[in-house]
Amino acid sequence: MRSVVLNVLAAGLLVAGCVSSARQPAHVAAPTVALNHEVDVGSFAFTVTAVQLAQPKIGYLTAQGTFVVVDMTVRNIGDGLRTVYCQNQNLKDLAGRTYDNGVTVGNGDDMINIKPGGRVHFQCAFDVPVGTLAGAVVVHDIAYSTGATVKVLSSG
Repeated sequence: MRSVVLNVLAAGLLVAGCVSSARQPAHVAAPTVALNHEVDVGSFAFTVTAVQLAQPKIGYLTAQGTFVVVDMTVRNIGDGLRTVYCQNQNLKDLAGRTYDNGVTVGNGDDMINIKPGGRVHFQCAFDVPVGTLAGAVVVHDIAYSTGATVKVLSSG
């Protein structure tokens, strides 16, 4: 009887392990696209359409260094209301440094709500040292997601 219970328990653990690993996706490299190309990240489809360098002032905000302003369009490809935040986006310079201090430009509100099937255009500003050249924008549907990289300038 004891061996039957142990075999059932072992089989249950084996099945649970298979189900558990099936739910967790294998590590997949984050996609990389070019400027003006759409990339799906979670429930959003992002398109980075422009990057403006060396903006000393944005509305009432004055940069400690200079602002890099990223124009993007985000489409909700999910089935529920979703919110996109500039704080969840990152800017990488050509030297590989990451800036994650994005603020929403002009909206007055950090939350940008998008209905299912809806599309919004907005700008995120990153305060960076003077002379910084943006190399990529890493877009995220939620904080700490893997995201996707949008190359905006190449070092070579």
